[in-house]
Amino acid sequence: MNRRRFLVAAVLAAAARAAATKIPGQAYFGSERYVEYLAGELPLVFSAPHGGRLRPESIPDRTSGVTDADANTQELARALHADLLARTGRHAHVVISHLHRRKLDPNRELAEAAQGSAVAEKTWHEYHATIAGALAAAVARHGFAFLVDVHGHAHPIPRLELGYALAAAQLNQSDAAFDTSELVKLSTLRDLHARSGGSGAALIRGPGSLGDLFAQRGYRAVPSPQEPQPGQNPFFAGGYTVRRHAADPATTKVDGLQIECHRPGVRDTGENRAAFARAAGDALLVYLKNRYAYAPGPAPAPAAP
Repeated sequence: MNRRRFLVAAVLAAAARAAATKIPGQAYFGSERYVEYLAGELPLVFSAPHGGRLRPESIPDRTSGVTDADANTQELARALHADLLARTGRHAHVVISHLHRRKLDPNRELAEAAQGSAVAEKTWHEYHATIAGALAAAVARHGFAFLVDVHGHAHPIPRLELGYALAAAQLNQSDAAFDTSELVKLSTLRDLHARSGGSGAALIRGPGSLGDLFAQRGYRAVPSPQEPQPGQNPFFAGGYTVRRHAADPATTKVDGLQIECHRPGVRDTGENRAAFARAAGDALLVYLKNRYAYAPGPAPAPAAP
């Protein structure tokens, strides 16, 4: 484990140095322009693995696994970036896969994600290296990073599903059982909990949790104080991206979540995406202030003409 931590640290240090050379707000692309990176300066990193539309003939269609796109999630990630820029004068990091999910699913292990295509495999590596670089640059600058992996769901209940790498059965436990089992140590908030201590259940779904902050702004969310458990309803717990970049014990100073957004009222129109981005931007800045004692400060003055 110590050797693995050393290797991960070395890779992240190199990624941070590469990301630090990028100009905030500038778009950078991978070798085939299938991965886009909007360089940032805030400790927030947004990723959108399933919002791509490109279907190049050079990449065979995937023949197993989910192949449907998450409609408008690329646009939602951009709306989140735009809202935070308007609020703070500073850029969040954004990483987007432009390949349709039929060609590549970056939120899966490599074998299922690319299914043997060399081009898709290369894109998968670029995508995750870009996320790692953005997170490492944020850690180097702020001492922590927070990853938000943006997805869309079509489940019957129109609410946000907040995936902390904890399954519904784990979240369905009582707070006391949850804390006794120390399930928060398996979650994508494990580093934050190690810093702050206290009840893991409260951190995940108590007052002041992200679910609570979304609910206060008019968006139902699970887990939250208002809806602490998924129950027997469909629920996405958080996939490969957040498990690799936030829940893996080999990474440090990185937290985050997968946010599954219903379509009506959140993803369906530009107006609704902008309204959700305003609520989410406000909630995230409150969360960073309360949990990390981080505030971006006054927006930079505009450059003189």
